[in-house]
Amino acid sequence: MNREVLILICSWVLSLYLLLRYIPIESKRLAWITFIFVHAIAWIHEYLQLVFGLVEFPYREFNKATNMSFSLHYIVYPTFAVFFILFYPKEKAARGTFLYYLLFSMGITTYSYLLEKYSLLYHYIHWNWFIGLITNMIILYVVKIYIYWFKKGLV
Repeated sequence: MNREVLILICSWVLSLYLLLRYIPIESKRLAWITFIFVHAIAWIHEYLQLVFGLVEFPYREFNKATNMSFSLHYIVYPTFAVFFILFYPKEKAARGTFLYYLLFSMGITTYSYLLEKYSLLYHYIHWNWFIGLITNMIILYVVKIYIYWFKKGLV
């Protein structure tokens, strides 16, 4: 088994474990809504990266079907976003909220950077860690706005 397959298997297992183990029963509906919404955002983000030639995915699960990475944007990034929404700070302090966004964005970006550096799952062409950090912060902000808007209807 090569390194990429091992990384993908570990990512799937860890993501599914975290989702099934650490999401409270009363938050499952919100978690699934977040998960599905982030699928859409992540796929659009990944598609735009590919169209503009910013990144490529040398090793893909479905290499004849698409140039996009399936696992990274289908399970890993939505898992990050679910925990971002579930543990979003209740206080309105700007500094704390900014640090929260920064922490989660750095987590997603560092994961991508490590994949780019040590595997064939991700390859930066005209992309870097800082651009990834900024775009992930924007994506998390869009996710938060949508989920909080949607949450009004769940109450």
